[in-house]
Amino acid sequence: MNHPSRFVKLNVGGQYFTTNVETLRKDPNSLLASMFPRKAHAVLIASQDGSIIIDRDGTYFRFILNYLRNGELILPDGATFLKELKAEAKFYQIQGLLDELSKPKEPKEFVDSLILTNEEHRVLKGWLPMALVGKWRLLFRASRDGFVPSAFHSKCDNKGPTITVVKSGGNIFGGFTENAWTSPTDGKTEVSCRHAFLFTLVNPSGLGPTKLSLISRKEEQGILCNSKCGPVFGNRIGCHDLCITDAGSYGSSNLGNAYQCPPGQKSTLFTGEERFRVADYEVFGLCQ
Repeated sequence: MNHPSRFVKLNVGGQYFTTNVETLRKDPNSLLASMFPRKAHAVLIASQDGSIIIDRDGTYFRFILNYLRNGELILPDGATFLKELKAEAKFYQIQGLLDELSKPKEPKEFVDSLILTNEEHRVLKGWLPMALVGKWRLLFRASRDGFVPSAFHSKCDNKGPTITVVKSGGNIFGGFTENAWTSPTDGKTEVSCRHAFLFTLVNPSGLGPTKLSLISRKEEQGILCNSKCGPVFGNRIGCHDLCITDAGSYGSSNLGNAYQCPPGQKSTLFTGEERFRVADYEVFGLCQ
C-alpha cells in the first residue's frame, strides 16, 4: 500500500494512533523510518480498516510518538515502566530515546516526601547553601511518627542541618536551619544561625514560592530548641516566626520578628491566620 498522504493510521497491539508520516521519519535510522522511506515506494499491507498493524504492545507507543514529535521524553511523575519503555525503544531502534532512558536520573532532593512536588523539590534545592546541596532523607513525618513534640525530638535531635516542611490546608511552608535541634534539660535554648531561612511555597495570598531570610542582627534568634514544642524558628517572648506548638497538631506564625516578611504581605502569610491546624509536617536531614 502506497502512502502519499501525510497521515497514517497505525494499529499497535490493538490500540490505534493517527500520526504524520514525517513524525515516523524523525529518526532516519529507526524501524519506523524504514517502514515509511522518503524515496522508495514502500508497500505495506493494511488491514480492512486501512490501518497498518504493528505487532507490539501499544501501551507505551504514545510515549514513543511524543518523543518523535517533540524530541523530548516526557513521563508522568513516578513512572515505573522505564524497563518496558526501553524495550520498546530498542525494538523501534530509536537511539536517542534509548540514550535518554539510559541516563542516570537525578535523585530527588527530598526522598519520600508526601507533601512536596518535584518542582517544589527543585525550588528548595535552589535556596540551600551550596555546601548543603545533596540528597536529603526523611527523618520524621508527623502523620507517621506522631504529632507530639517528643516524637519530633526523638527523630530529629542532633541530626545536623534539617529542613522542615509544613502542610496546613492547601498551604505549604517551612524552614531550614544549619544547626541541630536539641532537647535542653533546662527548658529552652536559643541557637544562633547564619544560614537559616523560612519559606512559603503555597499560601492564601497567591504569592509565588519565596525565601524569607533572617533579619540582620537577629541571627541569635534563628531557632529555639524547646523540648515541649516541635521546631521553632525565631524567638521573641510569646511570639515566634514559625512554631509547631506543644499541642503538636497546631502551629503559630508571626513573621517579621527574626525573619523578613515580604513587602506588602501580612505577618500571617503562611496560612492567613496566626494560629493554624497542622495537617502534616515532615523533617529531612542531609544524607552523610
